[in-house]
Amino acid sequence: MIARNPVVKSGEVFGRFSMSVRLVCLSAMLLFVAACNKNPFEVVVSRCLGVAVIGDLGTLVKFQGEGRTSNDMAFKASIMNLRSVCEEGEDVKSQVSFSIGAQAGPALRGTEVTVPYFVAVVKDNSQIISKSTYDVTLRFNSEGIAVSEEVLLQQIPTIAQARRYNYEFLVGFKMDVDDIVFNMVR
Repeated sequence: MIARNPVVKSGEVFGRFSMSVRLVCLSAMLLFVAACNKNPFEVVVSRCLGVAVIGDLGTLVKFQGEGRTSNDMAFKASIMNLRSVCEEGEDVKSQVSFSIGAQAGPALRGTEVTVPYFVAVVKDNSQIISKSTYDVTLRFNSEGIAVSEEVLLQQIPTIAQARRYNYEFLVGFKMDVDDIVFNMVR
């Protein structure tokens, strides 16, 4: 009897090799996931406050006099870099920090301005739980830039309250009607 040597095409050898490599890689990934002893798709629900700057209330432009051109601008201030660090336990404590930065305009008189801003804690996007107003004094450097770092603490008394409702920490400049209209039109 004559033994035959099967003819194997090079593509078939590569295909078998490729399939073996895939099987080994898949097995290794499964072992890795099993070794972690954790569900890789675990969802963690945080009860920390959501933080946001209120749309048109995040930028304040003040003018000197009745004009509204760039030459009449005293300063332009913005709320930026809003961030929150939260600690959950029997209650929920949040430290919210942000910067208020300003650029002096050609019509600025002096080297400092005081700007009012407010913070509000809102429950379920509709009910204001607390609202406070603060003043920040911005001192402009020789290049006409001023920056202040603000840090505020907020506490939700019980974790049960935090689980029941969605809370948000909102911040914006306190403005008069003319300021709001200017922001909406610009």
